Amino acid sequence: MGRVELNRRAGLRKVHLVVDAVVLLGAVASSYVLHNALRDVVPGLKALPSFGDYAAIAYLGLPLWLALISITKLHLSFERPLSRTDLLVGLLRFHGFVVVALAVVVFATQSVINRSLVAMILSSSFVLMLMQRIAIGAWVRFQYRRGYGRVQLLVVGDIGDRARRFIEDAQSDELPPAVLGYLSNGAQETELSHLGTLDDIADVIHREAVDEVVFFAPFNRADEVPQALQACEEAGVHASFAVDMVQLARSKPRISFLYEHPFVSFDVAPKRPEALAVKHGIDIAAAGVGLLLLSPLLIAVSAAIALTMGRPVFFAQERAGLYGRRFRMIKFRTMVKDAEARRAELAEQNEMSGPVFKIARDPRITRLGAFLRKTSIDELPQLFNVLTGTMSLVGPRPLPVSEQQEIKGWQSRRLSMRPGITGLWQVSGRSDIDFDEWMALDLRYIDEWSPALDLRILLRTVPVVLFGKGAR
Repeated sequence: MGRVELNRRAGLRKVHLVVDAVVLLGAVASSYVLHNALRDVVPGLKALPSFGDYAAIAYLGLPLWLALISITKLHLSFERPLSRTDLLVGLLRFHGFVVVALAVVVFATQSVINRSLVAMILSSSFVLMLMQRIAIGAWVRFQYRRGYGRVQLLVVGDIGDRARRFIEDAQSDELPPAVLGYLSNGAQETELSHLGTLDDIADVIHREAVDEVVFFAPFNRADEVPQALQACEEAGVHASFAVDMVQLARSKPRISFLYEHPFVSFDVAPKRPEALAVKHGIDIAAAGVGLLLLSPLLIAVSAAIALTMGRPVFFAQERAGLYGRRFRMIKFRTMVKDAEARRAELAEQNEMSGPVFKIARDPRITRLGAFLRKTSIDELPQLFNVLTGTMSLVGPRPLPVSEQQEIKGWQSRRLSMRPGITGLWQVSGRSDIDFDEWMALDLRYIDEWSPALDLRILLRTVPVVLFGKGAR
């Protein structure tokens, strides 16, 4: 995807912030008026407070509204028109998240809301967002047909296999660019128009409406074609040079700057640093609030362990964290004091494949410990690990260092995300699935990570904990 296309999409994403903000305010205003109008017709509708109070609530809820739109990826409909089915499913999912967020706010603040008004606001926003996105999709297609939204490319270089694959992939896009033609030292067998040689680039850019120039061999070295690059710079046209490099199975190359020096970097499922920073910030805030709210339970469980099992109350073990960094993960102690010493004698009873050690009826677990494990209460002290930054709320489960060191090859990539208290493995069956599937789930989480995925995993964790699925 070229720089021109990226800039266009970035601009459309900014537009969606304004348009969707107007939709929310419009839904609030229209619902307020409609609710008052229906009070004389529909019995049971409660009187509403001043419009100013509701407008203030809408204004304060606007950031959350826009964040949920981004999480559910509805903003992408401003870049690529969605099908009617995808649009309806996306709107239903978005409004479902809004209902959940509203329920959390009401529960946390003990607020009283007018349910009929909320239903009207959600119904109004659904209709307005549906109409708005259908209209914008139609407008994008209309503009594209007129040529205003279509990126125009100029190819420089020989039309070899690499250039042909690029052109084919570009033309397979839903809104493909227009390839004006190519410049090379000689005409070749291709359907593209031969517009001249490299020396003609300035004239072609001046004569044609060129949005972007892509350079292929033998002209894909910027230092060897400075005059052509200067012609692009003078016209303000973006230039892209095809890079010849090894193609790895999963790593994607990108240009990065390390200490102000340019490098070609290879990342597997690269994540935006700002998005990871937000995830880390939410982890710390949520862990702090969680520890505060759960402090009575933590104190009660600590006392129960001390009275029935003696000290220590906590079990601390060295685990492998982000990129193999070692840290001490803490849990409530659920086993007898000499549990680690007795592990060797139970090795033959291990029921898990791979280097992981798990037994369904582990004789080292105490009665209280079995209850704590079944309810996952033993995991709660890991909120302290989240607070200190060694763990996340959601992520691959950290393994003991000795077990992690036995994992090699593709499975080692599970260390490329901060480990979590819960994750895809926990909500997919935990100890009921085998080791290879566990590792595959960890890598799937890393490759598909998004704030929305974290939220789904956290919501799915609740029933898993309540019913103790896969807990050992």
